Amino acid sequence: MRRAGLLVAVVLAAPGAGHAASGCDSAAGFPIYQNVQWSTLWQTLTDETSCTQNCHLGSDPAGGLDLSQQNLAIYFLVNQPSSQQSGVMRVIPGDPVNSLLFQKVACHTPDVGMRMPPGSFVALQWQAMVYDWIEQGAYGENPEDPIPRDFIFRNSMEFLRR
Repeated sequence: MRRAGLLVAVVLAAPGAGHAASGCDSAAGFPIYQNVQWSTLWQTLTDETSCTQNCHLGSDPAGGLDLSQQNLAIYFLVNQPSSQQSGVMRVIPGDPVNSLLFQKVACHTPDVGMRMPPGSFVALQWQAMVYDWIEQGAYGENPEDPIPRDFIFRNSMEFLRR
């Protein structure tokens, strides 16, 4: 019993563990986007939101996250800590709920900072695509320079998000 109490104290003391994203939208009604690759998601974010054109580009991108170039942006996201709080990861392959990118587009109160983009919201269908890309492993980088992942996607022919 004493060990369990110690474990809870250690987990709560971990960076980012004391706060959990809340008020997240549910995309349960949308079909799962199958085999989402970074190029598709980046183009969608470019066409449907202001993420890659206004705030996350140039010499001083918002949150230190440059999304202006599709072929490089994935390397600033996958398995990278937030520049706002080091204990929070931008994208954790297979774990959209704990990935800051998903929280920023889908949650009223993300683990760090505020919902993006400021003053508007990413449409629910595109939130679903962000979720599915992360859930499926956040793939799409240059195969000659792969991002290390300790991840296996369990594809059971799901039709609904968990």
